[in-house]
This record gives sequence, structure tokens and C-alpha cells, in this order.
Amino acid sequence: MSWHTDMFMRDGIFSDLDAIFNIHKYTSFPTPHNLTNIVREQNTHFRSLNCQFINQNENFDWEGQYYEEIIYTKSLIPTREENWHDFFNAMIWGLFPNTKKLLNKLHAEDIEAFGQKQRTKQRDAITLFDECGIVLAYESEQDKIALQQHLWLDSFWRHRDRWFNQIRPFIFGHALYEMSLSPFIGLTAKAYFIKVSDKFWNFSLDKKYQILDALLVKQISEQQSLQDNSNLSPLPLLGVPDWYPDNNQQHFYENTDYFRPKRKSTKAA
Repeated sequence: MSWHTDMFMRDGIFSDLDAIFNIHKYTSFPTPHNLTNIVREQNTHFRSLNCQFINQNENFDWEGQYYEEIIYTKSLIPTREENWHDFFNAMIWGLFPNTKKLLNKLHAEDIEAFGQKQRTKQRDAITLFDECGIVLAYESEQDKIALQQHLWLDSFWRHRDRWFNQIRPFIFGHALYEMSLSPFIGLTAKAYFIKVSDKFWNFSLDKKYQILDALLVKQISEQQSLQDNSNLSPLPLLGVPDWYPDNNQQHFYENTDYFRPKRKSTKAA
């Protein structure tokens, strides 16, 4: 898809990006060099990492290294020009720089320990979160439980007034942003829950991201919460209130092919 910014200026899934990076003011895809300046200007934590986005064209020399190894050893993030997927990846580096750096480190350590070709459960979980993850900041356990138990109608419809007041989604997976350019029924995120205090909602949007970035780093490092995908829960992305036009009607949530009930465990008692 060609460059366009109309969706950034509307309330919805892309609104955080425009609120923080003023995406609407750009008339064409920012080059990798420009992306570096945009993200560094917005986020001092990214600036302190000394990372930069570089053009990944057909002549890019990988020197026998994987994508994760290039970032880890050289602090260079290969980025294709005029590419939505890589553009959104850069935006996530600007929102969650410390978490992105930590995930890159974990990738590199696993590659060093097990080789480039052997995928560990941790690398699979990290990749899933990196591409399709969504952070759900929540205050009340009942909101977390409802979503983990797939009580979609209860959470998204009956208690939709709680969204963005007591529970709030923050996109982490850059592939989710790319797929949301042309949303489709079936679009599903992998939710990572982070409990916050009631004071969280009073902070600015920038500060909210900084808090979540720090909490993610702490949990992933200390609790090894992405050692596998057991802490990631499916979330039908288009069910988030006001993120999709059709979800302002109750019957939208009655589509059980999309809003699937929780599977009953087949594990023996």
C-alpha cells in the first residue's frame, strides 16, 4: 500500500502513533535515516541505545548474520524503504525501546547457544510477541480473567465503558499495525497482561508507554515471562471498543467463529 496518513488522524488503533510521532505531517514514507531522527527526537531511551535504522536494499551485506545478530552486534536495524511492516517496527522501537533491545538480546543469546537454525521455545514466543503482541494494562483482576476466559461479550460489550479507563490496549506487535491497514475478521493479537495502579490512568500517553516499557523489561528479565508462549492469550483485535466500526453493535460479538469460546481442557483430572 502506498503512503497515506488519514487513518492516523482518526480515533482508533493508530491514534497513539500520531499522538506521539505526529505521523500525519509526513507526506511520504520516512527514510531509514529519517526514522532514526524521528525516534531519537521522541524517545531519549532509544537515543541512549545508540541504535539506528539503515537501508536494507538488495545489496545489503548480512555478513552471514541473522537479522537479530546484526542489531545485537552492530546496533543497526535493517529497514526496507517504503515498507509499512518496517515502518511500524521503527515506531515500536520508539515506544518500547528497552523491551525491544532486551528481546533482541535474548534472541542473540539463544542463537549463540543453540545456533541459527534451531528455534527455541523462547525465540518462538519472543517472535510471536514481537509481531502480534498487545500489552493490556489493567487495574482489576476481573477484566483480565474475563478476557483470559474468552468472555468476549461480557468484556467488550457489557463492560465496554471500562475500556480505556480501567483496561487499555497498547500495540506491541508491528505486524498488527500492518494488518490493521486492511482489517479482516479473524485478526487476532497475543495479549500480555500487566497490572497497573489506579494512578496509571492519570499519566500522559508518553509516560504510560515508558512505565509499560520498564515493567515489561522487569517481568521478562526477572520472571522469564516469555520463555514460552504460556503468558500470551488470544485477543480478537477488532473487538476492542471503537477500534472497528462494526463493533458498536452487540451482534458483532455473537460471531463465535471469530469470538471463540474457551476450549474445555481435555487434561485428565
